[in-house]
Amino acid sequence: MASRRGRHPETIGALLKERIDALGWEPRLREEDVITGWDAAVGPQIAAHARPSHVTGHRLTVVTASPVWTQQLSLLKPELLRRIARSFGPDAVTDLYFVNGRIDPEEQPQPQHPAPARPPALTELSATLEAELAEIADPGVRDSMRCLMLVAGATAAPDEPGSDPA
Repeated sequence: MASRRGRHPETIGALLKERIDALGWEPRLREEDVITGWDAAVGPQIAAHARPSHVTGHRLTVVTASPVWTQQLSLLKPELLRRIARSFGPDAVTDLYFVNGRIDPEEQPQPQHPAPARPPALTELSATLEAELAEIADPGVRDSMRCLMLVAGATAAPDEPGSDPA
């Protein structure tokens, strides 16, 4: 979308930043960054025993796995605040409040199971099926039927012993 008076079009990023600033969302977005980036800021050992809950007035509430972790993290509060400030800016969070609670283990992505092995694709039909296909006059229809039979895994004509009569 071109701006007024023939100026260059504005980038989407610039428009979004303008709207975020106008709506006053910048502090809230920074708070969400703190919550989503907690693990990277504090490290895996602390993240395994403490999860961020919410931010109110620059104060981050952190749920800990036990009273021992609450005490330990209370002693580490200045260092944790430095790490958070280094990662998200000095005004994102200015205080930490620790509460005991239940820490559910992070959901690990389920390993992808390999797809079942496909049988080798057929490259030719039996002589009986080829003979039946030869009776089809239209070459386009004949080729389409051959492709369908190969894809379907046709290996025997219906009148051959041990084949499916359907």
